[in-house]
Amino acid sequence: MQQILSVTTISILILFNFQLIYSQFTPFRFRIITWNVGNSEPDCNIFEHLAFSSASSSTNADLIVFGFQEASKKLIGSNSFRKTLTKCLKNKNYIELLSDYVGSNINRPIWLYIYILNKTMQSQRVNILTLNTERTLKIYQDKILEKYIGYKGIIASRIQIDKLTNIIFANMHLPAGEGKIEERCKLLSKFLRTYHQIDGIKDDYMFIFGDQNWRTLKNLSINNILEAIKKHEYKIILDNDELTQMRKNKTTQCLEDFFEASIKFPPTYKYEVNSDEYQTEKNHEDRRPSYTDRILISDRSKDLKIIQYAALNDIKLSDHRPVFADFMLYPKTKHE
Repeated sequence: MQQILSVTTISILILFNFQLIYSQFTPFRFRIITWNVGNSEPDCNIFEHLAFSSASSSTNADLIVFGFQEASKKLIGSNSFRKTLTKCLKNKNYIELLSDYVGSNINRPIWLYIYILNKTMQSQRVNILTLNTERTLKIYQDKILEKYIGYKGIIASRIQIDKLTNIIFANMHLPAGEGKIEERCKLLSKFLRTYHQIDGIKDDYMFIFGDQNWRTLKNLSINNILEAIKKHEYKIILDNDELTQMRKNKTTQCLEDFFEASIKFPPTYKYEVNSDEYQTEKNHEDRRPSYTDRILISDRSKDLKIIQYAALNDIKLSDHRPVFADFMLYPKTKHE
């Protein structure tokens, strides 16, 4: 009997040490995707494209984080948004770690989904951490009934990697419209203020992503924007981007401490659905192609590498193009 117990104990120790060594020397890979789906109904092919397209490595991501805005109204049934996504990723050996939404459940809610690779789940590298005893933190605009019928807000979740690194993912849909910088910053500031008031908060990285609705300034004409897009001269547009100018001029501020990778793709809004053409006019008013869909990071640590930051211009179901970023987090020790 003692011999059997000894063998069992040794087996457990070997497994534990293997997991410890695996996590100490293996980088953690993850992808963040943001997409305003505009009430479209993506199928499995679209979800796979979002999750795995343009992968910079043959190694699968340990974690895939989806931030959807204006998600489908079809929330129940065998072909619901969530069930389709979960079934699709299950075929690729991913399981759901978290799913939740903020806003109305029938009027374009803002969804946060986190899926984890089976192998990573079994290695026990990832834990969900709570925010005020809840798995998610939800922030709404200061408007009556916004919690029940609105579709602007922020939803965030925290995870811990290898029992050492804490990360918070925040998906958002900020107030729309040209010149609404203060309204966008007000909602962002409300989220950050609430987050920092939570006891015991100490996160290494915060990722904020979503349809943030930053617009191209009016001093750049639509023709100039379209010409710059044609020539792939995106810096011209970004120099006239609300977020870029706000951070540069230090005027109305809400993201001064965040970093964004270089943008090397055309504006992601507003397209004609199922088309490569921009919608540049509505109700006889100009609509400037804009970088509304963004992914920003709170820290530029040497332990975190940005592999790529790109848009998926071949997904045309919505008036927005999806944007994704791939990251590699290198292990750190408890002494760092």
